[in-house]
This record gives sequence, C-alpha cells and structure tokens, in this order.
Amino acid sequence: MLKDIIKKLLSMILFRPLPLPSNEEKFFLSELQTKFYELPALETINVLPSEAAWLSNMNRLRELVLNQNPREFLRWDVVSKTMFVSFAPYTAKELKYLKQRPDWNTRWYTAIKESTVGHPVPYIFFPASSGNLIHQAYHIAKFEEQTNVEVHNVDYVFEFGGGYGCMCRLFYNLGFQGRYIIFDLPSFSALQVYFLKTLGLPVQSLTEFVKSRTGIVCVYDIDQLTTLLADHIDARNTMFVATWSISESPITLRGLILPLISGFQSFLIAYQDIFGEVDNVDFFDNWKEAVRNVAWHSWRIEHIPGNNYLVGSVPRLTGID
Repeated sequence: MLKDIIKKLLSMILFRPLPLPSNEEKFFLSELQTKFYELPALETINVLPSEAAWLSNMNRLRELVLNQNPREFLRWDVVSKTMFVSFAPYTAKELKYLKQRPDWNTRWYTAIKESTVGHPVPYIFFPASSGNLIHQAYHIAKFEEQTNVEVHNVDYVFEFGGGYGCMCRLFYNLGFQGRYIIFDLPSFSALQVYFLKTLGLPVQSLTEFVKSRTGIVCVYDIDQLTTLLADHIDARNTMFVATWSISESPITLRGLILPLISGFQSFLIAYQDIFGEVDNVDFFDNWKEAVRNVAWHSWRIEHIPGNNYLVGSVPRLTGID
C-alpha cells in the first residue's frame, strides 16, 4: 500500500501534460480500439496458473483500451505490473552502470531518451528517460558486454513477448536497421503496433514484411510465425530476445517456439526462478545443454533476487565491430 502511494505521489510530481494528438495518432488510436472491439473477453477458469495470469492481463488491457484513454496506457495498472518499470529500486543501479560505460555520452545517453507516446512517467533521477527504458538498455548493455555482439550489427531479430514495443524501439535507437519480428498475445500485439507506429517506426503488414529486407512485423499466430522464421537462414546475424516472456509461457508453447530458433546466432534471455508450476532454472539449464554450438553465459541478477540472465552467441559472431 505504501509503495503504491509513493508511486502515485512521484507520478504527480513528475507529471507532464501530453500534447494534443496529431491526425495521424488519432488514426492509430482508432485502429487500436477497433482491434480491441474485435477481441473477445477470455475465460480464465480451469487453466494452468502460467496461462491464467496472462489471460487475466489481456482481459484487463481490453477493458482499459475500450473505456479509458489509450494515450496514457503506460500509466495503467496492468502495464505497470507486467511490462513497465517505473520506480523500482534497482533502476538506480542500472542507470549507474550505463553512465559508467565509456560509450555513455556517445551512445546510451541518446538511446534512452524517452518519447511522450503512452505518457510514460519520467525517471526521477534522469527525467529525460523512464525507468523502463533504462531497464531495457541495461539488458542490452549486459548482453553486449558478455558476447561482444552489438545490436546494430544484428540484421534479424525475433523477440518473443515484446511488451508494448519498448525493446524494439530501443534497438532502433541504437542503430538497428534490419528485420524485427515480435510474437505476442493478440492484445499486446495490437498495443505494439499502436506504440511503434505512433513513434514513426517502420511497422509493416505481414505481406509487406515478407517482401522487405527491413522493418517490423507484430504477429500472434503461431503458423504465421513459423512461416516467417523459415527464411531466417538467409540472414547474416540473427538474434532471439525474450526478457521474462518465454519463462512465463506454458511448457507446450515453449516446445513450439524454441525449435524455431535452433539456427539463431545470438540470444538475450532473462527469467525468474519459478513461474506458476514451472521450475525455470531446471528448464533453461536443460535447454542450453541441448544447444551446444552456442557459447553461453548465465548468471544471477544480484540486484533483482530470484532472477537470471542467459545470453549467448555462436563463437564466429564474437568480435563483430
């Protein structure tokens, strides 16, 4: 209760009114709400705990999109609890790490500048950014530190569970110019399209993406994903991203997704020890042993107890400039 009160007070102190929406953003908002009108409420009874949590989240998001102002979605409870870090104590440690890097002024300082889309709460110790954008940047920086693979040199990304699109946006801020696939639940996929389009990023239809060598596509159909990933062998540098997403998925879905990335060349995964009925530590230990061509690095996240990183790259990628 006290934590929630403090969050509300800080949000009020750091409040910045949104500018009026452009005609283009009004169109994207209309697209978003139309999509949610088409999505039915989901049944959460008699399902596994790992499934029930996200079904409930989708129902809550649908309720808010249809009844509240989506221009402020980053301040909604379901978003702040699942995909937007605002005032977590560990953010200060992560920002300090970024500031101590030799490329802070030339790279990270600009990359983590926040936009107004979604009306994010500014981070109190670095108001030009948000706690969540700093958090995502920390993931990438630690990945690059361990693998020597810089994300602007990757040309094909598959992100499983993209939240509202923050990681994808950050890749582009860091100079990424390749193809980016986000696979997620239908509700979150619709939110990603709205967020990324409003930022002016190159979101494409499935047909456009298949024909292009650059751009972003957001999908939620496993058959469409399988078809898309079938051509990744033509890409020079491929990367799989899943920060607290595949570890929150049922085992059956993991069994469908992970074989699709068997030929990928670099990996950024973060996961919690336990989710629902699943022991993730055992799961990922067993999985990385089965993927033997990758040089893996795994470690506990000391400032977020009960959570872990698993990153890796195929050795021939190491040392990319």
